[in-house]
Amino acid sequence: MDSRPGRQFSWPAVTLVLSVTLIMLLAGIQYYRYASAPPRDVIAIGEARFLDTETLKPPEPESGAWRKVALPHDWRKADVEAREGWYSIELKFRVPPNRLWGLYVPRVTSNIAAYINGENIGSGGRFNDPVARNENRPLYFSIPNGYLGNGINTLNLRVKAAAGKHGYLGPVYIGPDEVLRPVFQRFYRLKVVVVEIATASLVLVAVLMIGLWSVRREDGLALWFALVCLAWALHNFNVLVVEIPVSVHVWECVRYLSDGWFAVMLVIFTHRLLDMRLPRFEFLLFAGVSAGSLWLCAIDDAQTFFHIANSYWVTASYLLGLYPAARLFSAWLKTGDSEYMIAVCAGVPVLLTSGHDWLMLNGQVPPHHGLLMQYSAATLLLGFTVVLLIRYGRAVNASEELMRTLESRVRQRGRELESNYRKLRKLEHEQVLANERERIMRDMHDGVGGHLVSALAMAENNDVPPERFRELLGNALQDLRLVIDSMDQTDGDLASVLGMLRARLQGSLEQSGIRVRWKVGDLPLIPELGPDRVLQIMRILQEAITNVLKHARARTLTVRSGADEHSVFIEIADDGKGLPDKEQRHGHGLGNMFHRARRAGLTLEIGDASPGTCLRLTVPLNPQ
Repeated sequence: MDSRPGRQFSWPAVTLVLSVTLIMLLAGIQYYRYASAPPRDVIAIGEARFLDTETLKPPEPESGAWRKVALPHDWRKADVEAREGWYSIELKFRVPPNRLWGLYVPRVTSNIAAYINGENIGSGGRFNDPVARNENRPLYFSIPNGYLGNGINTLNLRVKAAAGKHGYLGPVYIGPDEVLRPVFQRFYRLKVVVVEIATASLVLVAVLMIGLWSVRREDGLALWFALVCLAWALHNFNVLVVEIPVSVHVWECVRYLSDGWFAVMLVIFTHRLLDMRLPRFEFLLFAGVSAGSLWLCAIDDAQTFFHIANSYWVTASYLLGLYPAARLFSAWLKTGDSEYMIAVCAGVPVLLTSGHDWLMLNGQVPPHHGLLMQYSAATLLLGFTVVLLIRYGRAVNASEELMRTLESRVRQRGRELESNYRKLRKLEHEQVLANERERIMRDMHDGVGGHLVSALAMAENNDVPPERFRELLGNALQDLRLVIDSMDQTDGDLASVLGMLRARLQGSLEQSGIRVRWKVGDLPLIPELGPDRVLQIMRILQEAITNVLKHARARTLTVRSGADEHSVFIEIADDGKGLPDKEQRHGHGLGNMFHRARRAGLTLEIGDASPGTCLRLTVPLNPQ
């Protein structure tokens, strides 16, 4: 069995195609019998005299070697080598008809002209080469009132076969027009109108398939089926065209080549339908048929051309057409795929009708019915339409199944991502808490812890003044408050940080006796202003203000802020005695301030303000 997905046996589809094919065959056979049934209540001529001569006018009854023949008269069977001959039929009326009569010729090869008592009543077209081709259509000639007289009337029929064909005349009917014409019209619809509809359908399907292929170039199946339909439509044109517009050689070359290339296209189409790739075989096939086509077209002698075309080319084309049927049948036996079963069912009428035509062209069956292959186009189009519908249905089902599978996988992946996201968020939250806890512990250790350790050491020393002990505890409490303030959500607003710092230092500033000027306005938001940076900024500024209060001997302290395109700055300036010399500097205050600035990604500058000192702290808006 075929392991590819979607390959399965579909009883509804096979039942539908088998039923419709059987109904079409039975209906077609029944309609063919009905349309080709001989007329009743008319004169059926089954016997005539025949003379193979090429005269333009009816020969005299006594001239030449007339011989009696039965109708239908097949020249191939009668060993008539000529392409043209005359039939003479005597009609005896006691009372001549006084109304419109008609002459009905269901089958003739290839052209006919009718004469009543030497008067021409019509013909099927041109008698000069290329001769009009009426072998696949009935002919009807009206007999005006007065052409048939009382007594013996002579009906002469001139028949001429087209090049490469053998003459043939089927039964001839003569009778009242109102009786005979409907029979002719019924048979004409079968032989001509049905074929016209089939040919138009083939061309329409070919155009649609080419349009489908132009949209989906990877779908070569549509292109090859379009070529099959076009080759078949070209074959049908030979059935429909009466007077060919080109020479006999050109027309017959096109006609026979259409049969051969139809078989080739059918082989390639079958390979694509079976998903087969046989490039070497297909190359040899194209090369062989191309060489045969050139050889056939190069034959100048008409007799040799038709002998080779009918005996070899048509035979090879038919045998080549058996190959796709064998391939499809074998594939169906192996896979049980309903597509292949449907294709086999659709191809059976094609094989039967083309087999009849092959036998007729080679003289194995009489040409009573003419060519029949053109009638099997309906089953082929039906079969391929059902195959397309099956493939479309399978593609839709596979697409829906794939969508359901993808949706299920997406939902599963979504649940996994959501679970992983929750885990990641939990881990991130725990990491943030751990980092914040570590930061707080570090800040507590560096600030509050240092002050408390110093206070503890002083407490152990009984000689420490209470004021100094109180100061250490106050500094520890102040540092603890800064740590707590740094944890508030500032949302990147540095101005609110300065406001909190002012609130914490307001008491000390008021007791110092120094006039403080705050020039702090609205500042742009700083996206990366987290608790750690806030604490470092507050400690640096606190340290700077404390130094001014303790050591600068200033009268005025100015706190100013501003911003440019890339950063925000804070300046603390005093009018005190300025920075001491390096030799006179004690402690680690300035070093700690620079360390905190580097740690927080800030820029700290301290310089002489003449008088006093100016500290400038710069905070970047978009830190790298």
